[in-house]
Amino acid sequence: MMKKYIYIMVIGLMLSACADSENTNTVISVLEDMTETDFVAIPDAKEIITQFGYEKNLWSSATFRYGRINSLIHNSRDLISLGQEKALLGNELERRRLVANFNKDVEDILNKPKDSSTYNHSSIWLPIVEELKVLQKDSISKCKLYVFSDLQENTRWFSVFRVADIHLLESQRDALVKMFLGKSQGIMPSKFIEVIVVYQPKTIAEDELFQKLKQLYVQLFSSLGISIKFTANLNSKI
Repeated sequence: MMKKYIYIMVIGLMLSACADSENTNTVISVLEDMTETDFVAIPDAKEIITQFGYEKNLWSSATFRYGRINSLIHNSRDLISLGQEKALLGNELERRRLVANFNKDVEDILNKPKDSSTYNHSSIWLPIVEELKVLQKDSISKCKLYVFSDLQENTRWFSVFRVADIHLLESQRDALVKMFLGKSQGIMPSKFIEVIVVYQPKTIAEDELFQKLKQLYVQLFSSLGISIKFTANLNSKI
């Protein structure tokens, strides 16, 4: 009888170890548009932190990336991570301390002083493409890319402030999609990456333009094979 109990215990420990060894890494990336100073929806640390799910699984690994969108294509990224541990062998008090420190680092990054510069241009699409290329290098982790932006591109190759480009957006979207996809070489379809655009228009005009850009992005990401959603804030059901 004792051997039976020992056998059951060993099997239980093996199953627990296997469960702990599964990859449960969550990657959250935030791109924040700094080309306007009065966006209603901005990154909130508490809402972002809940996306890691540590209230349900204390032992999983997490990676947080943060970058700002402005007139430049290439901007620096803040990066922090917390490795996975095995619950069977871990110290829960120490793990809670590490998770608390990780959450504090996320909060500090999101709350650091904003750049008060005025930007004459706004590069949105290429920074998104650049970030997707980084995220797709991890082929097994669940990745969410939050884009806090009105998506109003204002660059040499496309601008919502040029009449000819607005005509493309409204009447020749297929040609515009082809133009955007031409700048997206190297992006591969992925079932592990989800893009969430967070934006809340303040006026009817802003809403009308955003709806047109939303349709463009839906078509773009359908072609890329990556999921995309839109929400006014992270409290919304998306």
